[in-house]
Amino acid sequence: MTEIARDLAYPRTIRVSTGTAAVLGLLAARLDDAPTTAYLLTGGRCGASCAFCPQARTSASPDDLLSRVSWPEFETGRVLGALARHPAGLGRVCIQVTRTAEAREALRRLIPALEAVRRGGPSPGGSRPFAISISHHPASVAEVEEVLALGADRIGIALDAASPEVHAKTRSGSWEATMSLLEEAARLFPGRISTHLIVGLGETEEDLAGVMQRLTDHGITIGLFAFTPVRGTAMEHVPQPQVDAYRRVQLARYIIALGLGNAAEFTFAGGLIAGFGMDRAKLLEIALSGAPFQTSGCPGCNRPYYNERPGGTMYNYPRPLTRDEAERAISEARVLGDCL
Repeated sequence: MTEIARDLAYPRTIRVSTGTAAVLGLLAARLDDAPTTAYLLTGGRCGASCAFCPQARTSASPDDLLSRVSWPEFETGRVLGALARHPAGLGRVCIQVTRTAEAREALRRLIPALEAVRRGGPSPGGSRPFAISISHHPASVAEVEEVLALGADRIGIALDAASPEVHAKTRSGSWEATMSLLEEAARLFPGRISTHLIVGLGETEEDLAGVMQRLTDHGITIGLFAFTPVRGTAMEHVPQPQVDAYRRVQLARYIIALGLGNAAEFTFAGGLIAGFGMDRAKLLEIALSGAPFQTSGCPGCNRPYYNERPGGTMYNYPRPLTRDEAERAISEARVLGDCL
C-alpha cells in the first residue's frame, strides 16, 4: 500500500471472500449481487470444534472455506490499498476472526490499519467511508472493550445455537457463558454488539423466537443464517432447514427486532410458529415490504450467497425484494394462507 498504513505492522496476508475480492479488483468474478460489506478472514484454522464450521480444528474441509464461500489469500497491503480507494457500494468492513492466539494478535494489528485507511480520505459529504465490524469470540468483556477501543464500531459474538441443548451438540464452549458475555457487553456498549443465530441446527421455532426476544430486550442486533452443510464438517450430511421454517423465523426476527410485536404474544403448535399476535392485515403489510426476508445483521451487511447457490433457494435476499419475490416468500412461510 501505500502511504496510509505503511508504518503499521499488520499481518502479511489475509483471506478475502471471493465477492469482496471481486469488488476490490483483486480478482475477476461475475457477481449477481455485489457485497455491500468487505469480508476479511484472519487467524488460520480455528481452535474450536463447531460441528457445522469448515474452519473448525476437527473439520476436513479446505482451509479457504467459511460456510460455502471461498476466501482466497492476498497480501494485506494490497487489500488495504484497494480499500483506501473506497470502492462504491462498500459501507462496512467485517473481519472474521478464528479462535487462535495468532488471530487475536492479528486482530490487534489489523484494526488500527483499517482505522488508518478509514481516516485517509473522507467519502462524499465528509463522512467516514466505511464502518468496521469484528466477528470474534472475545475471552471477556475487557477484550470487547479493547477491540472497540482499537477502532471497531461493532463486535459480533456468535451465539449460533438457540438453546443450551442444541449448543452442546453442535458447538464448543458454553451457551450460558456466551449469553452472559453478550448481555454484559451490550449493557456496557449499547448499540455496538451483534450476534448470529443459525436456523436448522436442531432447535424449534419456539426456541428461536424466545432467544431472539431475549437478545433484542438487551439491545443486541441479530443476524440470521440458514444452516449450510459443507463437505468435511461433522454436519456435512445434515440438510438445510425447510424454507417455510426459515421464512417464519425471518418474520419473527423482524417483528421482534423492530418492536412490532413480542414473542410472548406469538402462538406455537408443536414448536412451530402458528401466529404472530397481530391481525392478518398488519402481518401481510409487514411481509409484503420484503424487508423481513433480506439479510439481517450489522447495518450494511448483505452476505450474498453465503447460504445459497445462484439459482437455488434464496434464504437471505442480499437486496430489496421485488413484489413477486415478496409474494413468493409469503407463500413459503405458510402462515397467511391464500390472502394474496
